[in-house]
Amino acid sequence: MNDIQHKIAKLLWDFHSIREEQVMKICNCTEKDIGYLIAQKVIKRDNNTKILIHAGKAINNRNVIAFDVVMQYLDRNPKLKVGKHPICVNMVTDYFTYDILAIKESEVENVFETIDEISKSERLIIIIDTKQYMKKNLMTKRPCYICTYPPLKIIDRIN
Repeated sequence: MNDIQHKIAKLLWDFHSIREEQVMKICNCTEKDIGYLIAQKVIKRDNNTKILIHAGKAINNRNVIAFDVVMQYLDRNPKLKVGKHPICVNMVTDYFTYDILAIKESEVENVFETIDEISKSERLIIIIDTKQYMKKNLMTKRPCYICTYPPLKIIDRIN
């Protein structure tokens, strides 16, 4: 296994599942690298969705959705870390730290009330799995984007 293949395996170990084209951009790899890891049974590919999954893990739709946002920040060379639930990704750029949360509609009220206990980043990106977002009071002074999914769309900006 070469360095790029190791990077792919580590990324999928940490985040469980990511779209194939996103892995290729983040790791600067080729289909050949991915094919090798699939042949070695290190990772799997869901052929219907083109999502790559680390062997022994299940698809984590929250991380898949969070990485749709991460892709918008790739030009800032982010450092990515796994967040503690409900945070999917902690992203550090040269200028700010971001926590990206992908939550279900039923979790909105609890997350909005306890956000400053949950997250310590400078900025927040909250993705809600709903099409009918009703504006609620977010208990933080930090800048925050509220997005809905599917499709991924920014619907509110706070602070």
